[in-house]
Amino acid sequence: MTLEQILARLGEIRSALDAGNLTDEQITAFKNEITSLEARKMAIEAMQTRSMNAQLLNNGQATPAAVFAPSPVPENTRTMYAYDSEEYRTAWLKHMLYMPLTAEEEARTAFVHTTGTTSGQTGGNVVPKRMLDRIFSLIEEEHSIVEDIDMLRDTGVAIEIPIHTEIAAGDAGTVAEGAAPSDDEKNVFAKVTLSGKDFSKTIEISYALGIMSIDAFEQYLTNELAERMGAALAADVISQIGTDYYSTGNDLDVATSGKITWTDLTNALSVLKNAKNIKIYASQTTIYKYIVGMVDTTGRPIFQQTANEGIRGTLMGFPVRKEDGITDDIVWIGDPTKVTGNMIQGIMVESDRDIKKHVLIYSGYARFECKLKAPKAFAKLDVTP
Repeated sequence: MTLEQILARLGEIRSALDAGNLTDEQITAFKNEITSLEARKMAIEAMQTRSMNAQLLNNGQATPAAVFAPSPVPENTRTMYAYDSEEYRTAWLKHMLYMPLTAEEEARTAFVHTTGTTSGQTGGNVVPKRMLDRIFSLIEEEHSIVEDIDMLRDTGVAIEIPIHTEIAAGDAGTVAEGAAPSDDEKNVFAKVTLSGKDFSKTIEISYALGIMSIDAFEQYLTNELAERMGAALAADVISQIGTDYYSTGNDLDVATSGKITWTDLTNALSVLKNAKNIKIYASQTTIYKYIVGMVDTTGRPIFQQTANEGIRGTLMGFPVRKEDGITDDIVWIGDPTKVTGNMIQGIMVESDRDIKKHVLIYSGYARFECKLKAPKAFAKLDVTP
């Protein structure tokens, strides 16, 4: 078969698989044929490369050093592609799809990657940089609380942070002109170690769906990981805020059940301490059910629409952010930069396959932990009907 015939046949097979309605035996036969065709394709391409290099040499347009070295290449001459390279991305995605690598990818060991300069990721599970950046971008687009906190990515280690608990003495006060304060300020801190918690989400796709283009697979895996890992990370951040905030004075109920008033909002804002970058977080249901229709004491609307990306609007000048990880009828108000998140292990992906169920299995994993450093920097407003 010629290269053109091989490519045409591969297209026919993929069209048949996309159409579905195939038996397991037919799918297995198609996969075997694809493997055989890919092997022929690589052999033809390698032969064409050698022929082209030979012509270049004969014409004096290349030196012997430019001739492609056959596999295997001696260890000391192998190219170690970085995880932000296109070669690494292609080889990694092929590996995840259990597709054979080309002769060049095998020879140049595009999939072999040293992890010394890639903190937070390990071995062959290092997700290509373009894909990893896209995953985090999608997570932050969908979960504003993850985007807004003080996130330390790919640290690779546990970190210790100070938690400000109180000013025991020497707080601000009035003194006579020219007189020194009676007490020096004494701040009380506690130390907390963020050693991380495991987050894992598993995705399964059928063998038939597994026969897709590399670009389509990358997009599918990126979207799935962003959706599932993002929801888990956002839920953890919100849960940690709920654990760490000063609930005695910062847990408020609205005056009238099922309605947020101007006074409810000012009461919540009044209990905040050490909060400079204040934002208002709620689910989309809560925003459009209670917040959009808010009015001041004279009946004028106080919710202002905005064109800023990721912000639904403003209340009293404070951004209103959609966060569907928050339970409906609950509003969190506070400074997200007072939450420190330690992403010890960046998102990695492992793969496996189940030959009984005929599915490909992908497991996304990350290690993360966060902490609210200033307990009074957040307040919770309960609007329960």
